[in-house]
Order: sequence, then C-alpha cells, then structure tokens
Amino acid sequence: MENKTGYATQELLESLVRGQRKALRHSRFVTVLCLLLAALVIAAALLAIPRVSAVLGRVDEAFSELEGAVEMLDRLDTALSSAENAMGKLDGLADTLSAFDRTAGQLDELMGSAEALSDAAAHLGEMDIESLNTGIRNIGQIDFEKLNRAISDLSDVVQTLSQFAGLFG
Repeated sequence: MENKTGYATQELLESLVRGQRKALRHSRFVTVLCLLLAALVIAAALLAIPRVSAVLGRVDEAFSELEGAVEMLDRLDTALSSAENAMGKLDGLADTLSAFDRTAGQLDELMGSAEALSDAAAHLGEMDIESLNTGIRNIGQIDFEKLNRAISDLSDVVQTLSQFAGLFG
C-alpha cells in the first residue's frame, strides 16, 4: 500500500508542479501583455504630448485674440457713447444757432428802429413841429418788449455758445 500511497503522492505532486508551471506560464504571459500595454500607453503619451501641447498653445492664442477682440469691442462701445454725446451736443448747438438766427432777426428790426431814431435825431434841427410830433410817434412805436426779448435771447445764445466753447478747451 505504501507503493500506492507513495505513487498517489508522487502523482499528486507532479500534478501540482504541472499546474504551477502552467500558472507560471500564464502569469508570465499576462505580465508580458501588461508590459506591452504599458509600453504602448507610454509611447502613445510620448507621441500625443507634443500634439496636445501644440493644440493647447493654439487654444491659448485663440483665447488671447478673443480677449483682444473683447477689449476692442469695449473701446468701440466707449467711442460710440462719446459719439452719441457729441451728437447730443451738436443738436443743442443747432438749437442754439436757431435761437441765434431768431435773435439776429430781432436785432435787425431793432437796428431799423435805431436807424429811424438816428435819422429823426439828425433831422431834429431841421424839423418843424409836425415833423417833431411824427418823430415822437415813431419813438413811441418802438416795441420795447421785443427789444428786451431780443436782448434776453442774445444773452442766452451768447451764454450757451460760451458753455459749448468751454467744452472744447
């Protein structure tokens, strides 16, 4: 029986050794595959890093250009706001010039009245009583309200023009 038991033990040990050798070959195969896979991953990473770096550089440049474009848009917005303000001031200037034209018309009327008054004064010595009465009536016809309005309008125009001129220097 010892032979059978010794033989069974030997067979069992040989079977264990064969199993261990098979497991060792399998482990070596898996290890080689893992090493090959790791080598492939490292090679891919080494090949991909320069390309990824270049792509990231281009992305960074694109973002820099976008930041520049945003700054340009901000400056454009500021310029447009300034242009709108200038247009508003020009509208005010147009109103002021229109008022100046009206005042100039009133001043022309005033000048006509002043010339008539001057003519009347020049001929005062030559006039008789009737002429003197006509001159006094002409003086009485001067519209002092219009004269005061013309002077007030002229003052407003001159004040507005001086404020506008003050904006430029």
